[in-house]
Amino acid sequence: MKPKSPFTQPFEELPDELPIYPVENALLPGGELPLELSEPNDLAMFLDALKTDQLIGMMQHKPDDENNLYEIGCAGRIRQYRERKDGRLNIMLSGICRYRIIEELPSKKGYRIARVDWSDYENDYQTKDIETLLVNNFKATLRNYFDRHNMQVDWSVLDKLHIEEVVNNLVLILNLDIESKQQLLESPSIRERLALFIELLDKKADPIRATGAEGKLVN
Repeated sequence: MKPKSPFTQPFEELPDELPIYPVENALLPGGELPLELSEPNDLAMFLDALKTDQLIGMMQHKPDDENNLYEIGCAGRIRQYRERKDGRLNIMLSGICRYRIIEELPSKKGYRIARVDWSDYENDYQTKDIETLLVNNFKATLRNYFDRHNMQVDWSVLDKLHIEEVVNNLVLILNLDIESKQQLLESPSIRERLALFIELLDKKADPIRATGAEGKLVN
């Protein structure tokens, strides 16, 4: 999704190297991800990013192996931050553009850093029109998912957002596994991401409910 902030650098000015921050969540272009930082190496990473291009490379690690990262991640731009009296930082990242890791470099001040390639993802700076039928299909699937999981949603708010913005933020909110989130991140286009999201939501099992003493279902 085309970045809205006038402070975001053009695609051709994206850096060759990025600090890398592994998380169990997939930031997508146009999505937003809150982080709480407290470790000295994480704070050093934040301060170095703030002094340069304000970008942090968000990466998921593969299931059951925190040191083994996927090859593709998304750069988040530091949109805002709040210092806390206990020495922690709350920051908000806006997803800018995906990248592929070329090689991981020696760590800097205790945090990971990598040389990256953006060339396959220039379309992350563009907002694409999507067929109405596909959008309506996705919304119907999403309504069904919310109903099955007893989730309350303000559709008047969602309907005002571009569908790409909805999809790329829902990845962060819904209870999907790491591999599913990575598949959504790596989808070449928003159309393919929507189709995959529909498939994943359809396969998602209903929440488990226990039966109470009076035979009533309880969450």
